[in-house]
Amino acid sequence: MVAGNVTVLVVDDEPYIREVCGRALERAGHAVALAEDGEGARTAMARTIFAAAILDINLPDTDGLQLLQEVKRHNPNAVVVLITGFATLETAMEAVRLGAYEYVRKPFGAADLVRIVERGLESQQLKGRNDELLRELQVANEDLVAGQAQMRERVRVATEDLTAFVELGKRLSETSELSETLRSIMRAGLQVTRARAAAVYQTQDDPPVLRGVMALGLAERDVAGVELPRDTGLLGLVAAERTDRIENDVLSSSIADDEHLGFLGVQSVLASPLTWSGTVHGVLALFDQQDGGFAEQSLDLVRVLSAQAARVVAAMREQPRAEETPPRDEESFVDLAELL
Repeated sequence: MVAGNVTVLVVDDEPYIREVCGRALERAGHAVALAEDGEGARTAMARTIFAAAILDINLPDTDGLQLLQEVKRHNPNAVVVLITGFATLETAMEAVRLGAYEYVRKPFGAADLVRIVERGLESQQLKGRNDELLRELQVANEDLVAGQAQMRERVRVATEDLTAFVELGKRLSETSELSETLRSIMRAGLQVTRARAAAVYQTQDDPPVLRGVMALGLAERDVAGVELPRDTGLLGLVAAERTDRIENDVLSSSIADDEHLGFLGVQSVLASPLTWSGTVHGVLALFDQQDGGFAEQSLDLVRVLSAQAARVVAAMREQPRAEETPPRDEESFVDLAELL
C-alpha cells in the first residue's frame, strides 16, 4: 500500500484516455494534473513536483521519450509509465534505459494502469527506505570505526603510560643517585605527557625563590641555578598556591609576560608543585606538548610523578651530594600494583 496520496501527471493528446486515467487515479485517492502535450506538461512541472507520470510516447509537439527525461530531471525518483499504440522492442528498451518503470500498450484498462502506478510507487518507497537504512548503517559503521580508532588510541596511550611507569620503576630500582633518580622521573614525565622538555625547580627560603635544579630537552645552563620569585610568574605561583597549572596559549599573559618562560621559548606549560609532608619543595614543569596542548587527564599521572620527585628534591635539600641515597621507605616510590 502506498503511504499517503501523491500527485500524478497524465500527458496524452487523446482527451478520452486523459480523462479516464485521471478519474481512475483520483478514485484511488491521488491528485492529478492533466496535459495534452509537452508544453502543457512542462507548465505543470514548473508548478508541481510529481511523484509519478503517465506519458504517451507520441505527442503533437514532443517525443514521449524526451519528456520522460525531462520528468526524471525534474524528479529523479518519479515513477514514469509510458503508453503507446505502436509498441516496438527498440522503443521499449530505450524507455527502460531512460528510467521508465513500465511500458504499456493501448488499449489498456484504467484499473490496471492505476495498479501499475501504485506498484511503482510502493517500489520507490521501499527503495527510499532501503537507501535510508543504508545511510543509517553507513553512519553507524563510521561511528563504530571511529569508536574503534578512539579505543585503540586510548589503549595505545594507556600502554605507553604503563610502560613509562614500569620503566621508571626499573630505573629507580637500579640507581641510588638522587640526580639520576630525578632524571628518571622527568623522563617518565616526558613520555606520559608527550612533552618536548622538562625542568625541576627547588624552593629556597632565604631568599624565597625557586632555583632551577636540572632540565631535559633544554640547555642545562638555561635552568640550573636560575632563581625565580616565588610570588610571581607561572612557576612561582604554582609553588605559592600549591596548585597545578596548565597553559596552552603562548599568547596568554601567563607565558607571554613571564620573563623566564619567554627566555626558554616555550609554547605550552604543565606545572605541578612538589609537595611532601605538607611542604612544597619545588615545581616540576613540562614544556611544549607535541600534540598541540596538555590535557587535563595528564594531571593524574603527573601528580604521581610529582610525589616521587618531591621526595627526591626534599632529600637533595638535606643531602645535596649526588651520590647520597634517596629515602627508600615503602611509600617513597611508585607502587606499580596500585597503578595496574
